[in-house]
Amino acid sequence: MRVLVTRPMPAAERTAAELARRGHQPVLLPLMRAEHRLEGLRDGPAPGTSGLALTSAEALRALAELSRPDIEPYLELPVFAVGDATAMQARALGFGRIETAAGDGASLARHLLASPAIDRARPILYLAGSPRSPEFEQTLKDAAHTVEVIECYRMIPIEREATDISQTLTPQPDCILLYSSETARLFTRAVASARLLGDLRGSLRFLCLSHKIASALNEDFRTHASWPREPREDLLLDLI
Repeated sequence: MRVLVTRPMPAAERTAAELARRGHQPVLLPLMRAEHRLEGLRDGPAPGTSGLALTSAEALRALAELSRPDIEPYLELPVFAVGDATAMQARALGFGRIETAAGDGASLARHLLASPAIDRARPILYLAGSPRSPEFEQTLKDAAHTVEVIECYRMIPIEREATDISQTLTPQPDCILLYSSETARLFTRAVASARLLGDLRGSLRFLCLSHKIASALNEDFRTHASWPREPREDLLLDLI
């Protein structure tokens, strides 16, 4: 299968390697890039922080840019990772106490609230990006648990020429992988600007990490979308 990968680098390269291992032909079209913001990270976690929440491995890539002395205070905290990929990245950076949720922000918040490792009277530190989904913070807020946020990266849309998009989509891929609602919206806008909306039909499939992401597609694309029972990349790739 010819599979279009829209997620940012370097995650796109890891997905491409897994697709190739499975016998597919990956085609890379990253639609966003990460811009790291290190100022808030250098201050370190506030005294009394009970744990560190991560909804993306990108936060860990930002953290890894600090000096080792600046990273050390974070390593003392228990980590609550949104999924296996983020947990693996945390382990590689040197975190020792890691708990893993089921793949989205709401499940991470529920896992955190149920964990005996967390003192409900002390705040959670969330290393976040922008834009981001509100579910994680809202779930904790509804449970009256304090969350302190350090916004340590921002995802910037990549502006692509219409000819670039057209060439990348020729020949037409069999399916397109979408990992975020913002990427789904950016893809729809990109193919519209390249005047390709009417061409991407037939057997083209949109494989989305979740139903929420599929909902961000336009109506025509949404009818060709599917998603796994859990927001996990291995289950997403199994749909191919």
